Order: sequence, then structure tokens, then C-alpha cells
Amino acid sequence: MREKQKILLVDDERGFRQAIVRFLQKDHTVIEAATGREGLELARAEEPDLVLLDIGLPDESGLEILTQLKELRPSPTVVMVTAYEQVKDVVLAMKRGAFDYLVKPVDLEEFELTIQHALENASLRNEVDRLRQEVQRLQKVDRLVGRNPSFLEAQMLAVKSAQSPDAGVLLQGESGVGKELFARLIHSSSPRAAYPFVALNCAVFSPEIIESELFGYEKGAFTGARAEGKEGLLEVADGGTLFLDEVVDLPAEVQAKLLRVIEEKEFYPLGGTKKRRVDLRIVSACNRNLWEAAEQGAFRKDLFFRLATIQIKLPALRDRRQDILPLTHYFLEQLNDKYGKRFRTVSPDAQKILLSYAWPGNVRELRNAVERVVLLENDDTVLGRHLRFLGPGGEAAKMEGEDAGLGVELPDEGVSLQALEKTVIKKAYEKCGRNKSKTARFLSIPRHVLLYRLKKYGIGS
Repeated sequence: MREKQKILLVDDERGFRQAIVRFLQKDHTVIEAATGREGLELARAEEPDLVLLDIGLPDESGLEILTQLKELRPSPTVVMVTAYEQVKDVVLAMKRGAFDYLVKPVDLEEFELTIQHALENASLRNEVDRLRQEVQRLQKVDRLVGRNPSFLEAQMLAVKSAQSPDAGVLLQGESGVGKELFARLIHSSSPRAAYPFVALNCAVFSPEIIESELFGYEKGAFTGARAEGKEGLLEVADGGTLFLDEVVDLPAEVQAKLLRVIEEKEFYPLGGTKKRRVDLRIVSACNRNLWEAAEQGAFRKDLFFRLATIQIKLPALRDRRQDILPLTHYFLEQLNDKYGKRFRTVSPDAQKILLSYAWPGNVRELRNAVERVVLLENDDTVLGRHLRFLGPGGEAAKMEGEDAGLGVELPDEGVSLQALEKTVIKKAYEKCGRNKSKTARFLSIPRHVLLYRLKKYGIGS
């Protein structure tokens, strides 16, 4: 049987307390206090989920009690109660962290709805706090929210792998599942945590730029080089961790050089004659099966074995649906602070949309969806209508599904993925009137990635 949520009622009117207790005690555990001081003592001892707090108490202002309640850990959700609507006090209470307020005599329908929303908020906050504490205890970071067994297993494996300062770790999973966060988790949990964490997305740059970014160059190494030369990311990350995202896109010649760096811990910068020594760990990531790419000749097998001493598979968000609402609430807290908003809960209709949507873009797409709502709307509750863009016919739904509406037929003899990508980009570019920014938005990729692909395939030149 599910444990009843605990409500603390702090009010000096005995008749009001008795009426509220009768109304709530069937479904909730209710405790009472007649004064602010008694209420604080009970809050510390009982750790209630919700406090119904009268503004006008005989010994101390309810506003002062509210401030002290919000300092408790765990901090309860608080709904203020007043015998007359004092706008000034209500506004001040909301600024100090009250979830909502009620005016006596209370309307039972409004009262029941407010209690329901407040307790939902308390449940989500408690879940987020529990997950944060668990993650901080096990992983020493506070940004990985989730209770899915596969997700927690991946975190545990990441932390264990961190204990070896040199073992290569390969993170595999779809775009948006949080591979860089896991790379940072490995770094922060390792003996290298005091040294730099440096990231490079291998899919973004041309082969020449990737090589100069990784290895650096001496002055005058090539036309357009900085006069003073440039330190490469290998040197910048010395002592720490180098994270190579989309490592499958490393050019073949760079793969060969990187293998020598791993084996010999030294390299030459471009145009240089003096070796540079480095001591670092490489964490790599790929949204494809890197071993299959190696089997097909698209990636060096000897480099694969060096990078993938430990392999960690990160689950897609659609496979960890129990984490969607805690993540949503977590992002709401973050983005409320960023945009100065006061979203406190998610309506049942909005929860249904969030839980039924496929999330092809995973956690990154969920965060972007929450940010869109917080940025554009001014309610205190995320409503179903705020998420229409995720529903049938919405912007995101158009991209949903295995073929994303393209109706692709694959021939029995196989197909070139590069040729397919070139065709899609070319058609999208023409469809968007050869407007690069519009094309990038249409394909849901960063503009600089589109520019690289256009140049790579000679489109629009």
C-alpha cells in the first residue's frame, strides 16, 4: 500500500483546523499546530510533504515562519492561508517560496485542487532531491537525473571505469542521451579530476582543421596559420581527459596519428620537429556502432581496441520513461532561475503528452521542449496546450518515426550512407530556397554542421 503523504496544518483557529482535518484525513496523514513555534518544531520532527500555513498567527508572522520552513532540508511545499486577501503579504509570500495561497473561507473545490497540485509538486521535488543525493553519493556530480536500472548501471560502470586513469572508455548511444555528461562524470570521478577536461566534436570540422585542433602547429606551418603558432588540444588536456565526440568521423590519417599518441604518449605538432609528450585519458563517443564501422573499414580496428577498453551503452529516453517527469521538473527548476519564471507543476494533460511522445532527440530534446515552454509562456503550470508542438501534426511530430516521413526504400544490394546524406541535404537545401539558416533548422542540426556538410558535398558552391 502506498504511504500517505503528510500534511502539517498551522492555524490558530481550532474550528478551521478541525474542518480541514476531517476533509483531508481519509487520504492523507494530517498533523496540527496552533502556533508558529509549534509548527516549526513539528516540521523539523515530522518532515511533512506539505504545510498549510496561516499568515496571521498569534506568536509570529506566518511570513517569518515561511522563511524558516524554506531553510529546512528537506524543504516542504508551503501553501499560505489568510482570512482576508492581503495582496502585499501574498506577493511577499510567493517571493519567499510559497507554492500558492488560499483565502478563508476556502472554496472546497479550489482547496482540493490546490492541495492536489501542491502534493504533486512535493512528490516531484522529493524525487529530484533523492536522485540528486544518490548521484552525488555515487558519482560526485549533480546533473545526471534518472532511476532507470539501465541508466543507473551505466553510471555505476562510468564511475568504476574512472578509477583507472588510463583506460579508454567508449560511450555509445543516440544523439542527445548525455554522452558528454557521462564523459565529464568519468573525468570528475577519476584521479585526473584536477586537470583539464577538453572536448572536440569530430563531426563538425574538416579533416585539416581537426588535425590542427588536435595536434596544434608551429608558426608558419601552413598558409593562414597564426604567426605565433597554436597549442593543440592534446597539450591543453595534458594530465586530464580528452573527450572525442562522434569519433567515427575522425579522418583516417588522424586516426593513425592518434593511435601513435596513445601508444607512445608523444607527437609532433604540424610543421614541428620537436616531439611533445602528453599524459592523458581519452574518452570517446559515437551514436553509431563503432565496431560495425571498423568491420566495414570506416574506422581502424587497432584504434578501436585502444579507445574501447571499457564500453558503456547509454539508453534512449524512450526506454527510460520513468525518468521523463523527474527530468522535466529538474529542467523547470533550472530554467525558472534562468528566465525568472515560476513554473511549479505539470498538468495531467501535459504529463500525458510528455510520457507518450517518442523523444527522438532524447534528453536534449526534452530540455529544449521545456525551455521553449518556460521562455514563451507565463503560467505557473505546464499545460497540455503549451506542448502542442509535440502532439499530432506538431513540429516535432513531423520528425518522429523511423523514416521521419521520408518513405526511404533500401535496395537489397546496399546503399551508401554518404550518398543518402548528400541527397537529403541537397533536397532540403533546395526546399528551403537555398537559405542556409532555414535549412539547418529544417534538418534540426547546428548551422556550422550544415556549412561543413555543404562544403564537403560541394552543394551550393
